[in-house]
Amino acid sequence: MDHNTQFNPTGSRFRRQLSGGLRDAFQPERVMITRLSAIGDCLATLPLAVDVKRLWPGSHITWLVDCGAAALLQTHPDIDRVQRIGKKWMKQPKLWRELRDQLQAERFDLVLDPQGLTKSAMLGWLSGARVRVGFDRSHAREIAPWLYTTRVTRSHRHMVDCYRELLSPWHEPQRGTGDFHMPRYMAESQRVETQLAELQLGPQWICINVGAGWPTKLWPPSRFAEVGQALFRQRGLKSLVVWAGESEKHAAEQIVHGLGPAGILAPDTTLPELAEWLRLAKLVVSSDTGPAHLAAAVGTPSVVLFGPTWGDECGPYGAQHRVVQSIVIPPRGAPKRRGVATAMNAINVEEVVDACLDVLACQHTQRASA
Repeated sequence: MDHNTQFNPTGSRFRRQLSGGLRDAFQPERVMITRLSAIGDCLATLPLAVDVKRLWPGSHITWLVDCGAAALLQTHPDIDRVQRIGKKWMKQPKLWRELRDQLQAERFDLVLDPQGLTKSAMLGWLSGARVRVGFDRSHAREIAPWLYTTRVTRSHRHMVDCYRELLSPWHEPQRGTGDFHMPRYMAESQRVETQLAELQLGPQWICINVGAGWPTKLWPPSRFAEVGQALFRQRGLKSLVVWAGESEKHAAEQIVHGLGPAGILAPDTTLPELAEWLRLAKLVVSSDTGPAHLAAAVGTPSVVLFGPTWGDECGPYGAQHRVVQSIVIPPRGAPKRRGVATAMNAINVEEVVDACLDVLACQHTQRASA
């Protein structure tokens, strides 16, 4: 029987076919994950890579990426190789043959495409892998579903568990059990410890992230400052304000100015350095953006603000976090990336402070119980 015929049906029928023994017979040695961007989405995909290694311990995982998340993926214990792909490769057909030859030389047995777009699915198709797993129209878009040999129907709401469903033909992921298995970045950790002593933040402090990838996800710097002031008054916690790029640095300086002696501007950081700063914080306060997901990945409790997106779908993963969802309902279909941050502006300071105090109270209760 042709291999594509076996692996072509939708997810539920595919699982029934595997129950006859094919499930155990398939042991891929070389696996490719095509999660190209963005940083937060790549972090949400990490538990899928961890699941692959636990399901097939001898497999070799190559991750294709086109964003700065590569700096975090390169030393991850469950990822064997990270390959950078140019963001505009699809607009350069002359590169397709070269890329095809490179990918086919790797002889991949299995491709997993959590991104579900033409640009990610095309890479799997070019690789020549005989088993290419992606989502059907329940999650994938454009022509991506037509480029898979196996289509899985999305059933989990949170994106971490959704991405893990790509292994459902062989393994049923349990909701809420994803593991990021984040490494400690040793050289960066030592630099952060040195800088921490110089900044004199004290034994416990919070981290405020002012930036966001979309203008419609930004919360006013003055309100972040009010949150920091309230936590300093009520819990004696200073705030380290992190940033990336000149525009974010300007907003971070506004927050620090509003915080007075309770606020400290973070030094310029790489992503691995930021991971170590976030790991040391007692709490992270942020809008929906990469650093918020990085905080969740390294295990630091967080309070994350959501306006044009849904917190129960792409919020921080784990019960220790809190989501503050705007009362302005996100638009149907694709979220609006540009325009006025109407939904974010509807979030008030008091509800964010209450969420922070709730997280801190839970931490205290857990320590007392321990």
